[in-house]
Amino acid sequence: MSSRLVSVTRSLNEDDIVEAFVRHNAASLHHMVFLDNGSTDATLDILRQLQAEGISLSVFQTIAAGFDEVAVNTWLYRMADQMHRADWVVFLDADEFITTTSGPLLERLNARSAQDLAITVPLVHYFDTVEDDAAEPIVPIRMRWRARGETGVAKMFIRGGLGTRVSIDAGNHGGILDGRPVPTPHEYQVALAHYPRRSGWHDMQKYVIGWLKVLAAGQAAIGADRSSHYRSPFQTLRDKPSELVFNTGYIAPPVDHAIAILAPITYLGGDLRYTAVSDPGMKTLSLALHYAEQLARQHGALQDRSPEAKQLVNRWNAERKFLF
Repeated sequence: MSSRLVSVTRSLNEDDIVEAFVRHNAASLHHMVFLDNGSTDATLDILRQLQAEGISLSVFQTIAAGFDEVAVNTWLYRMADQMHRADWVVFLDADEFITTTSGPLLERLNARSAQDLAITVPLVHYFDTVEDDAAEPIVPIRMRWRARGETGVAKMFIRGGLGTRVSIDAGNHGGILDGRPVPTPHEYQVALAHYPRRSGWHDMQKYVIGWLKVLAAGQAAIGADRSSHYRSPFQTLRDKPSELVFNTGYIAPPVDHAIAILAPITYLGGDLRYTAVSDPGMKTLSLALHYAEQLARQHGALQDRSPEAKQLVNRWNAERKFLF
C-alpha cells in the first residue's frame, strides 16, 4: 500500500523562495504543514494563493520569541500524524528542496523495511556567487554551485502513527521514542538541496532577526548558546557596518573552486506566479525594522497585561548607576 507523505515546515520571511519550495516539493508530497513565526513579508500571501490554486497545504502561526524547539517540532509531528494521517512525516526547512537519484521519494520510502521507523537524509549546501543571474526568481535555478564535500548535516524523516511516544529534537535531526533515541539509518538515494543564504543581504537579514530573537527570548536562550553564530556578524553590522555593506566579496562572493562544484538540481516546480522580485538591501532593512517593531509591541503588551512586568520596568527606570 502506498504511503501518505506529509511535510512540516517552520517559516519566517521566506517570500523569495517559498513559492518555489512549495511547487517543487509538492511533487513528492501529499500535504504540507507550515508554522509561520510572524512573517511580515509576502510569505503568507503566497501560501494563501498556492492553497487557493489547489496545492494541499495548511498554515498555522505563532509570533512568540521563544526557543522551545523540541515542543514546537513535536507539535508539528502530531499535526501531520493526527490531522493529516501521515505515514511518513518529512521535516523540511523552507530553503530545502527534495532531490533523489533513483526514483521518486515515495518509492524510496515504500521500499524501506517496516523495521525502519525513521531515516536521515543529507543536506547539500548551495552557495550564492557573483555568477548568479540576479534576474532569475527561482532560487534553485539561479544558485548552481554547491559544496564539493559532505556537510555532515542530515534531517530526519519519521513514520507517522507514533503518537505521544515520540518527541522531535531541535533541528529535526533526530528524535526520542519511548525514552530512547530513534534509530535513523541513512537513505543514500535522497538528499535535501539547501539554500540557506541567497545573497549577502539575505544573510544580514537572517542574523539581525535571528540575534534579536535570541535576546528577546531571555537569558535561558542566550545561555543555551542558541543561534550563537548570529552574534558575531550582528555585532559587526552594528559596530562596523561598512565592513559588510560595502564589501562586494561578501554581498556577491566569487566562486571558490576549491570548495564548490557546479551541480544545479532538477527543479520540478515550473514557473512562479506570485513571487515578486525586490531589492534585497531594501528588503533587509524593511524586515529588520518590522521585526524590531514587533518585539517592541510585545514588550509594550507585556507591560499592559502584566502588573509584575510593569513593576519590573518601573524598577529599571528608577535605577541610577554612576558611570564616571
